Amino acid sequence: MLKHPPLHQFMSQGLAALLLALCLISPTHAGLRLLSEEFPPISFTEKGVARGMAVEIVQEIQRRQGGNLAIEFLPWARAFREAKGVGEVALFSMARTPEREKQFKWVGPIVTFYSSIYAPAKDGMRLRNLDDAKRAPAVLVVRDWFTAEELKTLGFQNLVSVSDPVIAIKMLLAKRAPFFASERLSMPDILAKAGIAEDSLEIVYSYASSEGYIAFSLDTPDATVKAWAERLREMKRDGSFLSIYKRWLPKDNPPLDK
Repeated sequence: MLKHPPLHQFMSQGLAALLLALCLISPTHAGLRLLSEEFPPISFTEKGVARGMAVEIVQEIQRRQGGNLAIEFLPWARAFREAKGVGEVALFSMARTPEREKQFKWVGPIVTFYSSIYAPAKDGMRLRNLDDAKRAPAVLVVRDWFTAEELKTLGFQNLVSVSDPVIAIKMLLAKRAPFFASERLSMPDILAKAGIAEDSLEIVYSYASSEGYIAFSLDTPDATVKAWAERLREMKRDGSFLSIYKRWLPKDNPPLDK
């Protein structure tokens, strides 16, 4: 008569298999995650659907590779943290700055950002140079945005960090700070989504530009990054990149020469 192994042996074997499977599904082996933020018209969601210039670029790169990964939208500070952590992560669109250079692997550029300092319209506030801004009581910035990093590098000691640009705009209009340093491309859409008239703010000083990239975590294999870079170069050569860019940013010049 055949003897069957005891039930507890089957259970032990099953538990061991389950633990092995869980170990294999670690962040490093879970596959590439695509992260972005609400940053219209570059990337945003509309009724739960991912939209925007950079979104379409990323989707087209995926299509050419036979992929269709979903894009996760997170607050920038959290997305930035996760992209610097373990696992395969791509975060877009990120300004490529000297401080960030060795923290990521880069594909791009896909957009150009423009840094400006805003004040409430008709307040008569003016800045002759950045030294004037350094002497102000406070300059609002969004935490972990490249505009904040730029001003820190330039020696600003009066920066007030917030988690979201809408919060900064409301603080600015409430006179809780005289200035807000931000990125120009997204400002009209940010104001519209917040229900604030575009003429409520005005640019009082423009000081820098920086190119935006798809930033891959250091855990992402070089072969993956290379494949994305090759597809992007194809798009710039065949005109599809230009077509997408001009549909969203008709007045801007796309970064085609890299």
